[in-house]
Amino acid sequence: MYKNIKAVLSDLDGVLIDSIGVYYKILADVFKRIGIPQASHQTIAEAIKDGEFNWDVVLPNKMHSQKDEIVAEARSITRVIAPPLMQKELRLIPGADRILKRLADEGIKIGLVTSTSRQDIKAKLAPLRHASVVKLLEVIVTTDDVHYQKPAAEPLLLCALKLGVAPTNCVYIGDMRTDIRAGKAAAMRTIGVLTGFDDYQALEMERPDAIIKSIRELPAVLLKI
Repeated sequence: MYKNIKAVLSDLDGVLIDSIGVYYKILADVFKRIGIPQASHQTIAEAIKDGEFNWDVVLPNKMHSQKDEIVAEARSITRVIAPPLMQKELRLIPGADRILKRLADEGIKIGLVTSTSRQDIKAKLAPLRHASVVKLLEVIVTTDDVHYQKPAAEPLLLCALKLGVAPTNCVYIGDMRTDIRAGKAAAMRTIGVLTGFDDYQALEMERPDAIIKSIRELPAVLLKI
């Protein structure tokens, strides 16, 4: 039905859960507490474009010499403020639950490949548990499961291996440039989605097989790629 597509691998943030606004709030609070000037959403998106947060993009020149201490303090603050904020504000991307159910009903295997740690994944999966679809994720790969993070292929290849599906029969959907690069590195078809950090122009530069407005458009585009 879907041109030899046997599995859909998905990123989590910005694809299945609406977490981007929460991240901006967390960073704004962290910056305020540490005394870092507030950064625009565009600057923050630039700081994370390669997967890891690049503090050099947001720190004033006079603070670069203190970067190690600042990063340590930021992580400490985040561990305190992030869990309750996520619990309160994380929501499913509209329609994500219906799409996951549809894929499963059509015999498509579903895997999750995320840059979230194993420690944080439980809180982030809460919206999917509430919608009774977390059980449809047959494999979940976190940052703790691999040596190399996206844009390396390793997380995606591990997920495909655990699903028992060849990479060439997989599609990876993500909201960032690193997702598209990882999918291509793993020899998978790739779909960019516009409900996350990167905009159309940023995703288009990576030449994915398709770009969609939200995961609700996924079934239709799977017929075309």
